[in-house]
Amino acid sequence: MISPPVSWPPARQWIQLALINLTVAALLGALMRYIFLWEVPGVEYRNIMHAHSHGAMLGWVYLVLFTGYVMLAGPERRAYTYLFWATQLTVVAIFVLFALQGYSTSSIMATSLHVVLSYVAVALLWPDLRRKLAGWAALPYLLAGLGSIVLSTVGLWALGAIMASRPPNMTLFYLAIQFFLHGQLNGWFMFGTLGLVVAYLEKQQLPLDRARLRQAFILLIISLLPTYGLAVAWAERHPAIYAVTALGVVLQLLGVVQWLRAVWPALRQLMAPLSPLLRGLWAFGIGSLAFKAMVHAAVAVPYVAIMSFTVRNYVIGFVHLITLGATTLTLLALLHQQGLISLQGRSARLGAWLLLAGFLLTELLLFLQGTMLWLDWSFIPAYHSILLLATLLLPTGALLLALRAARVEVPSTSSLPVEAAA
Repeated sequence: MISPPVSWPPARQWIQLALINLTVAALLGALMRYIFLWEVPGVEYRNIMHAHSHGAMLGWVYLVLFTGYVMLAGPERRAYTYLFWATQLTVVAIFVLFALQGYSTSSIMATSLHVVLSYVAVALLWPDLRRKLAGWAALPYLLAGLGSIVLSTVGLWALGAIMASRPPNMTLFYLAIQFFLHGQLNGWFMFGTLGLVVAYLEKQQLPLDRARLRQAFILLIISLLPTYGLAVAWAERHPAIYAVTALGVVLQLLGVVQWLRAVWPALRQLMAPLSPLLRGLWAFGIGSLAFKAMVHAAVAVPYVAIMSFTVRNYVIGFVHLITLGATTLTLLALLHQQGLISLQGRSARLGAWLLLAGFLLTELLLFLQGTMLWLDWSFIPAYHSILLLATLLLPTGALLLALRAARVEVPSTSSLPVEAAA
């Protein structure tokens, strides 16, 4: 069966809205940097932080992955359109309520509604993907991404019971939050992105090592729960936890290596005729995935583990490595290849370059300053001012991309999906 054409107009509109969400989240991130320099009356830093993180994850990454999944499952099903708009409305509520109130009854209700809608998405997408992508190498990755959505929400539901206790156990509260984040970042975001990349390469009939892809999937899925120990180790520094975590990160690293070996010939063939910008997006996106696995492997060493969760700069830098690097850069390159955005125009190219530069500069500053703090060295001169300027590149780039996304040309037939082998 032939997949729906990538020129399906609502998909471009969905991507544009997701890019607007990214712009808002990035602006909130810049506001957080600004607050470090100058006080903003009436603005609570922690509230902005929660709005930024929830909006970026649920309004940008979730929706762009959802759109990619729907394009594979079949967008002709009207329920997907209703589901997208309902989810987008909850994202608007999440941005506003968290920014104004932080964690409150209203913001938690909005987040809970997003969770319920994600369950509906899983229930609809799972059978449609299994039916339409039977035999595809990408299918296990795509389904694992959906399963990770459900798994991650166990942490959110646990928060209710934890907060109902008097007094609430803040260690359990933190661990529940980390379980949700782990399931999202290392489960849903990673498996979803890897699955969409493999699906596109399959559609283009590029060379893939299917045996290695199966091996990579097994290694990655087995490593998912053990690597949660990276978030637990600070609270329970037990040798058994370090041992399980070490096993998990080694399996994860082996899985990423196998995945790269399986797709590299196809990616190299795909990138050969591309512009420097697109090659850069692919290279830094996939490179961030590899670097993330190597960092995780290094954290298996207890000394490095303690350093990683002690220095906040490392935590922020690592989260951005996944959300901005491995996920956002890779998906932007993929969206262009599919014709859902265009990086041909001057403003679109500038937006992508600014986003890429903002990611690289902020990561460099965060990790460099984090290392200096760990070594008890002083701050980089004008660190917060420089970090603010680098951060401002992100919303500027995202806004240019959002404005460009609405003017995408219908792709040529050469870029349309081909019929998959049964």
